[in-house]
This record gives sequence, C-alpha cells and structure tokens, in this order.
Amino acid sequence: MANPEISLKSSLRKSVLKTYRARGRSVSNLWLVYSVKTNSDWILPSDRQLIHWLYFLETNPDVESFNLAPEPILSADENEVRATELDAEVTYRDGSVAWHEVKAGKEPNDPAHLSQKQAQVNAAAKAHRKYKRFNDADLAPIVKISLRWLMAISYAAAIRDQQHNNCRTYLLIAIHEQKTGVINSLLVELEVFEFAIVLGILVRLAIEGYVDIDLTNRSFGRLTPWKSRE
Repeated sequence: MANPEISLKSSLRKSVLKTYRARGRSVSNLWLVYSVKTNSDWILPSDRQLIHWLYFLETNPDVESFNLAPEPILSADENEVRATELDAEVTYRDGSVAWHEVKAGKEPNDPAHLSQKQAQVNAAAKAHRKYKRFNDADLAPIVKISLRWLMAISYAAAIRDQQHNNCRTYLLIAIHEQKTGVINSLLVELEVFEFAIVLGILVRLAIEGYVDIDLTNRSFGRLTPWKSRE
C-alpha cells in the first residue's frame, strides 16, 4: 500500500536525484516531462532522448503507448553476453512492439559496434520485438519541430487529470465540421470556453490521433494549421 505521507513531488524529487547521481561524469541535461499519452511523469536523461520522446513517441499517431523505464535485456554474440538498458519499449496501434535505443553521434561501422547491434537485433527477434536505434542523423533534422511541441504539450499538462467533457465534445464537433483550418477558427467556434482549456483539449486530441497539428513552419499558436484525421 502506498504511503500517504510520501507526496508526488517528494517521489519525483527522489527520482530526479537518483537519475542525476546515476549520470556519473556525464553532463547531459535532465528533463522532467509530463506525457499526455501515458498520463505519467518521465525523467529523460539527455537532450537526445527529449527529442526522441517528443517526435517518435508522444506525438507519433502510430504509437499507442510506451515505457521509458523497461527492464534491461540480455543480448549475446560469439564473444560475450551483454546487458542493455533500453531507452523505450513502444507499443504501436497495430499491436506490434519495438525496443528503442537512442545513441550519440552517427552510426559507426566498427566491428565491435556492429556486433553489439546485431546481438541486440537478435535478442529483439527472439522476444518477438522490433529493434530501432536513433542517432544524430535521425534526430538533428527534427529538433526544431520537436521543441515546438513542448509549448503545445504544456497546455495539456496544465489541465492534467481534468476531463472538460463539454469542451471536448464541442471541439470534436467543430473539428468534424471544419475539417481543416488554423487554431484560431476553433477558438472562435468555442469562445464560451476558456482559451487555455480549448488548447489543452486540442493537444490531447492530437496526441490521441483525432487531429493533426502542423508545427513544421511555425510555433504553436492561433495561426497554427490543423487538419482532421477522420
């Protein structure tokens, strides 16, 4: 049974401190984020993992859910047995599951790296999982659009655990009727609701896969384009 004297903030502080100490000599940033998709707080131990989470997990409509703290896996080649700490175990909407690793730099071609990668691919296949690695070549082109999602997600985080069912219903009706437009057109349609609540529900619907929000060319705001996925 959970101890009622241990608050959520206290638990998070302990988790952050534990992750901070586990970095060793690493000087990577730590990010404490709220995931709409899993309704959970997660600690991301690097900027690279922040970008990976934003683009390939949280806002990826093909992803159903994910775990950013899966159990380590064992992989082996002809030389040794290795324990690998995965960066994510991801469940897709089609029912498939994948293991994700985020690596610094570009994909090296040295034999040791290739042997390790193949061992992990084999371990994933044995567990009936897909295996995906993400490096700087994958992450660098999507940094700008990924960071724009931070502002958008902050609106959803502000209404965390609040249902706002009426706003959600009327917003879904407006999206169905308008089909496409800019966010301001939805705000005008739902002007009886608080501005920030409409934006928070809109971001939820985007992460749930009901609507696409286009942050390719501009930050999240009134002129941001959107399109219904129905």
